[in-house]
Amino acid sequence: MALFLGRGDLDRLLASGAVSVADCIDAVEASFREQGEGRVGIVPRQVLTADGGAATPRSRALKIGAAYLRKREVMGASVYSTHFRPGDVDMWLMVFSGRTGELAGILHGKVLSLWKTGATGAVAARHLARPDAKRAALIGTGYYASLQLRGLAAVRALDTVACYSRDPVRLGAFVAAAARMVPEATVRAAASAQAAVEGADLVATITTSAQPVVEGAWLQPGTHCNAMGQHAPAARELDTEAIRRATVVVDAREQAFQEKGEILVPLAAGDIEPAHVVAELGEVVAGRVAGRTRADEITVFCSGGTAMEYMGLCELLIERARAAGVGRELDP
Repeated sequence: MALFLGRGDLDRLLASGAVSVADCIDAVEASFREQGEGRVGIVPRQVLTADGGAATPRSRALKIGAAYLRKREVMGASVYSTHFRPGDVDMWLMVFSGRTGELAGILHGKVLSLWKTGATGAVAARHLARPDAKRAALIGTGYYASLQLRGLAAVRALDTVACYSRDPVRLGAFVAAAARMVPEATVRAAASAQAAVEGADLVATITTSAQPVVEGAWLQPGTHCNAMGQHAPAARELDTEAIRRATVVVDAREQAFQEKGEILVPLAAGDIEPAHVVAELGEVVAGRVAGRTRADEITVFCSGGTAMEYMGLCELLIERARAAGVGRELDP
């Protein structure tokens, strides 16, 4: 029978330690490795706006994506509504057996997206950041920021973390919480995004800004940057110079070339060619394409998020939830 895991179920499962940050990272990494081996099918995100017009970062819309992990025999779809309440999403994941076709589970997606996004950023940093990277900059301190930080701390020995938000109250609260999350690091509030980024080895952007929050001129040689917060054609967190200077990797080429503004804006202006995107992250994880080749190389991971990352993580969560007696069996 299929297992239903609502928000409370997932909160209990993750808070109890039955599933750790490291577990999530490993599950998402395995999905990317399978992608790099050519064993994953991805349906790029489809966006249906409420008014029938072109999608914008604030459109009321229904968004749908799907993936089939053939090696692990799991498949399914993410379905969610956006901005019917300001800044909010209502997301659900439907997971099926790729062997029998039977429904395996229905999972609350907003909680899951927090952990999935953090794990995805961590996988990118694990394979693209310098092994000795230890100074992190986090631009954005909203809902998704905590797991971005925990993910980075799980794959690199951070000793300093500089955080920036336009909201000083939110920034102060986040810095206090982050200091407890990563007690091994010195966590501080930065006066500006530039002040946070300059001197950092690792940069993560997780904002809702439609305009660049990081400029390429601020990035020192050897920096790795995860652009995690936007996936709209005209919106971007990194400017053209950041992309132009970097070796660029995406989560899925077809989807990235449909919706990732970091790529589409400089591409339309003639500042880069399509070949400037050197690989999908799965190709790097599987060892088919070199990600970082020099210590002084700037690398960028442009993520929009796909159903592939969700499916690998959902499989793990369903398994652990059954073992822990969490969730509710659905009638066939």
